[in-house]
Amino acid sequence: MSDTICAICTPIGVGSVAVIRISGPSAIKIAKNIFKPLKKSKAFNLEPKKVYLGHIVSDGTILDESICIYFKSPNSLTGQDVVEFHTHGGLIVPSQVLKLLIKNGSRVAEPGEFSFRSYQNGKIDLVKAEAVAGLISSQSEAAAACSTKNISGEISKKYNDIRELGIDLVAEIEARVDFPEDEIPEEDKKLIGSKFDDLIGASESVLGTYKRGRLVIDGIRVLLLGEPNTGKSTLLNSMLMEDKAIVSSTPGTTRDILDANIIYKGQKIILSDTAGIRKTFDEVEIEGIKRAKAKVEFSDLVLIVVDSGNLASESEEIGRIFDFVPRGKRILIANKSDLYSKIELSAEGFEEVLSVSAKNRVGILPLLDKIVVMKENEGSIDFDEGIVTTERQMLLLEEGLKEVKKARSSFDCLQPNEITSIHLRLFLDAISKITGEISNEQIYDQLFSKFCIGK
Repeated sequence: MSDTICAICTPIGVGSVAVIRISGPSAIKIAKNIFKPLKKSKAFNLEPKKVYLGHIVSDGTILDESICIYFKSPNSLTGQDVVEFHTHGGLIVPSQVLKLLIKNGSRVAEPGEFSFRSYQNGKIDLVKAEAVAGLISSQSEAAAACSTKNISGEISKKYNDIRELGIDLVAEIEARVDFPEDEIPEEDKKLIGSKFDDLIGASESVLGTYKRGRLVIDGIRVLLLGEPNTGKSTLLNSMLMEDKAIVSSTPGTTRDILDANIIYKGQKIILSDTAGIRKTFDEVEIEGIKRAKAKVEFSDLVLIVVDSGNLASESEEIGRIFDFVPRGKRILIANKSDLYSKIELSAEGFEEVLSVSAKNRVGILPLLDKIVVMKENEGSIDFDEGIVTTERQMLLLEEGLKEVKKARSSFDCLQPNEITSIHLRLFLDAISKITGEISNEQIYDQLFSKFCIGK
């Protein structure tokens, strides 16, 4: 924290403007050494909330015309003195300015070091830090909207609310620790039981947002399964509107899983083409089929692609071949509808059957609509509220919820109040780890190292 750090905050490459940031105790001194305002004055004093136009100068040589902005501690990103230079973009000028800053006493920031200083100085908590990282890496409008809401503090507020419920419950339990011989009145038991219900209900409500939050941030994982030559690869290409997968009439062309992403109606969809499911003696193909089946567990939806002409006669056989795919996460796709005048749109064991012609892109948009709607119906999230979006938060909240339920069981079984209190305090510890109130260097290293340099 005593070092002054610097970094180029905009992507390296051709561009009109580059932003170079310095933060730390020597930020003002370094800025005055290298920046000369166009408006001449006897004494140049950088003032906050003002924009200065001038030159960045190295040993009397002008490197660039630049804008200089000063953010005074503690009203800055990091809580320290921060100075930003807005220079012309490209490869050369920003690099020259960065070298000049290093020459004058700063060092290049580590990935996420600006945000880490912001956290250490109480400007953000760990939840907001993760939301910042999520916003930067967003690949869909829905993911960006979700991260933006979490940055505003909505999800932190939810964690603070359940933490307050936990503190209130601990106070109720520990107030009786010094009087173990006194029996708790029935009215007080009901009150404490109600507080347990409120805490468990609120915690489960927050935890319940993770499944939808993961879909929004990571995308909907859709797996394409089917027998050889049913048109899985053609369907993938049709949904992508490009030739990503090799299409051939030779069975077994697709040997391994091929992943591709699309954004549809603001939602990221991850499509995975797989090897055709059939009996074979080819070792490579057998391994591909094995991987395809294993992928089912980690997919949100499975599209089982069949030839429309075989649907009526082989309905039971299709259900048997693909019985390893759980109901509720599968859609039967009757492909090659352009080849048949009449198609049977039902099959035993399948609630959803859609007709498409992957080759002619007929029925593709209704299919994409169905994918998005099916996952939205699993738990629609109001983006006006914060939702859990990281596995770290989810695991800690699960851990805390288990402790609350142990505490409830302990209380109901009339165990000593000290035991009930211990479980509740472990719950509070888990919530504090989520927001960063409990120090954990390992978590910090892992979390902030994923940030880009300059953030």
